[in-house]
Amino acid sequence: MKVSSLLIYMLFPILIQAQETNLDSLENLLPEREGEEKVNLLNELCWQYGAIDIKKSEEFGRQALSFAYQFGDSLLIAQVYNDLGTVFFRKSEYDSAIMLYKHSLRIRQREGKDNLVAASNSKIGTAYQELGKFDLAIKYQLEAIRYYEEAQDSIRMSQGYTNLARVFYDNHEYEKSIRYNEQALDIFTRYNYTYGMATTLGSQALNYQKKGNARTAITLLENALELFRSIRDNYNIATVLLDLGQLYREQGDIQKGISYYQEAIALAKETNDLHTFAMTSANLANIFVETGEFDKAEKLYLEALDIAIQNQLMIVEHQCYRGLSELYKKTGRYKDALDFKSKQYSVRDSIYNIEKYEQLSDLETKYETEKKEQEIELLTAKNEINQLLIRRQQAYILAAIVGIGLLFIISLLWYNRKRLQQKALLEAEKNKFRKKLLHASVEAEEKERKRIARELHDGVAQQLSGLKMAWQVISKELKGESEIKLKEITKTLDDAADEVRNISHQMMPKVLSTNGLVLAIEDMLAKSLKYSPINFKFEHFAVDGRFDEKIELSLYRVCQELVNNVIKHSGANFVSVQLFKSNNNLILMLEDNGKGISPENKKDGIGLLNIASRIDTVDGEINYEPSPASGTVATVRIPLVERKGE
Repeated sequence: MKVSSLLIYMLFPILIQAQETNLDSLENLLPEREGEEKVNLLNELCWQYGAIDIKKSEEFGRQALSFAYQFGDSLLIAQVYNDLGTVFFRKSEYDSAIMLYKHSLRIRQREGKDNLVAASNSKIGTAYQELGKFDLAIKYQLEAIRYYEEAQDSIRMSQGYTNLARVFYDNHEYEKSIRYNEQALDIFTRYNYTYGMATTLGSQALNYQKKGNARTAITLLENALELFRSIRDNYNIATVLLDLGQLYREQGDIQKGISYYQEAIALAKETNDLHTFAMTSANLANIFVETGEFDKAEKLYLEALDIAIQNQLMIVEHQCYRGLSELYKKTGRYKDALDFKSKQYSVRDSIYNIEKYEQLSDLETKYETEKKEQEIELLTAKNEINQLLIRRQQAYILAAIVGIGLLFIISLLWYNRKRLQQKALLEAEKNKFRKKLLHASVEAEEKERKRIARELHDGVAQQLSGLKMAWQVISKELKGESEIKLKEITKTLDDAADEVRNISHQMMPKVLSTNGLVLAIEDMLAKSLKYSPINFKFEHFAVDGRFDEKIELSLYRVCQELVNNVIKHSGANFVSVQLFKSNNNLILMLEDNGKGISPENKKDGIGLLNIASRIDTVDGEINYEPSPASGTVATVRIPLVERKGE
């Protein structure tokens, strides 16, 4: 008969230990404070009293809410609802806690405070957890985790993992619970977050205890105890001592169990942690009942029961009633045993809303023999009804587990789909931006080519022509050997002027703008291959019209670059070029009989990268294939947009 301490370990967003503050001093400050300061002080008192006096905690919370509404600060009101919800959570009134948490959630959503919205979702999920509504618990916990993942808040994300682990623990899916705890523990360890590591080890121990691995559970708890001691967290130290006492008791080491219980009780008294004190006292009383020390057991039960009633700790209250009923049954006080058994059922119904009753015939018979037959008949009828209710409840639980599993899978699929959609959208935007940047770069390059071509043609070429004419005039006045040398220099000037014009035409071929793509390619092939050992053949079909200027210029530059690659790298002595239209596409094919393109050059060559960039600006594509004649076939395909008016 164990009072579980799981609640303390698991609820990161809700049950953080109260600070050791002089509460009387805080209360004395109340008359001096106004407005927001007063609300914050009342909120602090509500939180601090939560662990030691739940009635005063609720009283201060309600006062804080009243003043917060007078002050009119929405976020302050949301915070008060949040802390007041925690008061009702501690009282095990989970429906009321959920209502208050949702009030806080709506305000925080309206104010756009995503981090506070995530915290509210986590608390709502934890409250649904206590009600056994696992589907809703998972929904709200995943909402919180999703935010913390996107915000890259590793610590709070890990706390969300521990809350999910608790969902699976309560649903007896211990392997899943262990897996989520391991994820959380890994992150806490990476960040050296001692409190997180200790609490996760404590909750992990409970999983191994349920799996029947008590030794591993004890090791984990002892590690957690060492971590809590290192940060002097006396509240959780007492909790770990409580669980270690229970485990050693289950292993048959009663004396060690009693030792841990007594240390936990002393520490809980010292820190005024009434919740842990009551739970540990109830567990120690269990041992004294088993060892026949009934007076000690009764004293501990009654002391724990008084604290539980005063602070509305219904789970502890339930355990005390059950323990006292067993104690009085063993000592022959059957009337008292029956009375406490009835109280036990009443409290249990309030917590779990379960209509399942145990057989009371022994107690009832010894208390009032003359009503034996009537009581037996009544209890038998109740038992039959309860068996039906149990079977129905089992069916509901099975359906709920299946539903939770499906919901969890659907949630994960939806979440992954959303992430993929967002990633695809982002990639599309990046591609769009890259394409705009590429277009701008190519356009700037062409403008610069035109400028340089004009400078060469209208500037340097004209000056060379003028110099040539002047030189010719001078040469007519000279005779003999000087005349011959001047003629040679004149020829050199003439060649230089031609070369400048050729460069100008290559940078921005005039024939392309005046005569179109076919004649421009023909002219380029003739000039580029004029002084090389490479023969060429140029064929064109159904391309007599003009096309969009960008298409013509891009295809011309691509062809020019391909020809230059053939001259420089291929070792070919023949190249075939074809230009034609097919299915509203303009297609250029260039085939050489050289040595082909190596995989390295195909991937990283600067010329080929320039070609790819050019083609991308007109939404085209290029493909390189081995030529049947042991060279390379380059095929360029560009969607065709004809010039208007041509």
